[in-house]
Amino acid sequence: MIKLEDKGLLLTRKRTNLIARPDYTSTRMYQVKLMRTEDFLFATELANTMNWNMAQEDFQFMTQLEPEGCFILSDNIKHVGIATCISYGKVGWFGNLIVKDEYRGKGAGSLLVKHAIDYLQGKGVETIGLYAYPNLVHFYSSLGFTNDEDFSVLHVKNLASLTSESLLSVSKQHMRIIEAFDNRCFGGDRKKLLESIVLEEGNLNYYVFNGNEVAGYVAATVYDLMAWVGPLMCQEGNVDAAVLLLKAVLAKLSGKSVYVALPKKETALAETLSNVGFKEDFSVVRMFLGPNVSSNCIYLAESLERG
Repeated sequence: MIKLEDKGLLLTRKRTNLIARPDYTSTRMYQVKLMRTEDFLFATELANTMNWNMAQEDFQFMTQLEPEGCFILSDNIKHVGIATCISYGKVGWFGNLIVKDEYRGKGAGSLLVKHAIDYLQGKGVETIGLYAYPNLVHFYSSLGFTNDEDFSVLHVKNLASLTSESLLSVSKQHMRIIEAFDNRCFGGDRKKLLESIVLEEGNLNYYVFNGNEVAGYVAATVYDLMAWVGPLMCQEGNVDAAVLLLKAVLAKLSGKSVYVALPKKETALAETLSNVGFKEDFSVVRMFLGPNVSSNCIYLAESLERG
């Protein structure tokens, strides 16, 4: 769901292929199937008709994280749409919805969303979140989602050099406390996602303490020429710690094309980013189906696809 100008070059994550699985559901007009390895090319090409500039590795990563939560829609003759979702215990996230132009307004998108909702609720998910482009808010509202908060997706093409304080890096032995802190803020168990990002060689991560407890952490996914900063979680009101974490990551990304998605209310973080050249690319609305279980922590999104 992101317009990344230079994504899809060399991705460094170690990812596994998806084992072929049976169809999930079908209607008279459409059939929903699990996304398989042979579908990655179609999914990538369809996504990139929207200038999302995704790579096949992106869908491989999603199917590794949630093998039964990535879907292909066909009209019983050819593929016409895709969608992905991921479960975090009681919380789920929906993303990457797209159908071909000629199938829009004919129930294809609604079918994919409802199918993902059924899948997630079947796993015990009670709250489903997503990031919607403003022109799609009405569409998701019609399916039961309610507006929560406005986010900005910010971007700088060539991040200038800056200095920051040295912070502690997250190691494997720290993951349990980082995951517990994230769970309290996010409202769901993101262990499988966090470990695939925080512990991945080449990515960045830092954390800070407030007394004897974690005050916040940040991670960034780093590619050859670009990076995505997030997730960042920090105690409510501890703006100084959040800015410190953000600067620590940015100091390691000079020269890269960098993206961040943050709530518009986080003015201190927005000012920090503006001071080093970030500008808004576009905005999205965070929406929920079910109660919002997240705490009022300072927050940067891991991605639009996964929360």
